[in-house]
Parts: sequence; structure tokens; C-alpha cells
Amino acid sequence: MLCKTIVSAVVPAFMLTTANAFAASSDPTDSPAVHVSATPSAPRSEQHGFNLFPEHHFQWTASDAKVPQVGINFGLLQLGLGGFNIAGEVRYRRFWFEYSHGVDLHLNDLGGFSMTSTERAQDLRIVVPYTTGFGVGLTVLDELWLGVEFKTHRYEVNAPSGPVTRYQTYSVGPVIGYKLFVYKGLFANAYARYWPNVASTLDNNEVALRGANGTVEHAAHDFNVFANVSIGYAFDL
Repeated sequence: MLCKTIVSAVVPAFMLTTANAFAASSDPTDSPAVHVSATPSAPRSEQHGFNLFPEHHFQWTASDAKVPQVGINFGLLQLGLGGFNIAGEVRYRRFWFEYSHGVDLHLNDLGGFSMTSTERAQDLRIVVPYTTGFGVGLTVLDELWLGVEFKTHRYEVNAPSGPVTRYQTYSVGPVIGYKLFVYKGLFANAYARYWPNVASTLDNNEVALRGANGTVEHAAHDFNVFANVSIGYAFDL
């Protein structure tokens, strides 16, 4: 009687356990074991071009800032001219808008390379108390960008030992640049600009300057073509 009781209890338990085990082993929803590599693979979307710096990956398509981006930078050339320049930039998708302001630029510095040969021959002293304005543009290839800028410049000019003459010029011109991200948001921006004068506050765009060596005719200074490099930092909003 005791044996029948034990058998009647054990057999159903055994059958239930076996059934559960069989069902678990044959469940089609179970995923097979997968070997997981310890090294994550790079996203396929980044598999193009070649790396120049840790944070920059060259690509033939234009950089597309899908999140609005703000950047601040300052120019190196302005430091060499004894002044300072700071610029703020807003980028969204391929479009950008920039406003910049430079102060206290002494064009006689660095050997007067930013002056014309006539201005150097006349031994003029030219100071730019400020230059300011804005630009708009479009990224066309990787971080290569093109734009147009609208600027105004204030000048203080005098011949040797002569009185200072002050005037204003206005320029509109193209700009081309390339932005290279070095580390995270830190970047270097190399560009070439053409700022031809379109107007000035001088009559006939010139003025007579009196000095120790007599009177010389001075045409309103024109920045014309020049290049520069700026250093800055950008971050997403």
C-alpha cells in the first residue's frame, strides 16, 4: 500500500518535470547563444573619408548640423596687429550666420604688410579703432564654407607729425573658409576674405593729409584680399 502511494506521487511529478523540460528545450522563441565581441564596431554611417584629427572625419558631403550649433572664436592676425577680434556664430543644417567685432588694430604693425605700398611710402600712421559687421553663408563640402559679409570700418589716419583724420568705410565681399575640429568642440578656422570698399564718408573717397613733410593725398584704406586663422569652440544648443 505504501509503495503504491509513493509510485502514484512520484510518477506524476516525474512526468510533469519531463514535460516542462521538453517544452523549454523546444520553445521556438528562444534565441540561440550569440558570441559577443568585446570590441564594438564603428557605426556604418561613419565609414567614409579619412581621419585628419581625432574629432574630424573628412567627408565629401557638406557638414549638416541637424541641431543648432553656437560657436565663439577669435582671430590670430588681430593679435599680431596689437588688437583683438571676437566673433559669434550660429549654424543650423548647412546655413550659418556670424557677427564679428575687432578693436584697436594698428596697421603699421607686422611691418605694415596690411598697408598699401603708397601708404607705407607716405609714412602714414593708420589705426582701426573698430571694425564690425556680419556674414551669412552655406557649407558646401565637409566643413568648407562660402559666404558674403557686410562690414564697416573706422579709421584714424595721420601723416608724420600731422593732425589725425577720422573716417568710415563700408565693404561687401565674399569669404571662403574651412573649419577643422581638433578636439570635441575646439576648432581652427582658416579663411580668405575680400573686403572691397563700396562707400566711405570721405569726399571722392580721398583726403589731403598735412604732415611734417608736406601734404599727401590719401585714398580711403581698403582691406581688399587677406587671410586669417581663428581659434574657437562650438557647442550644440
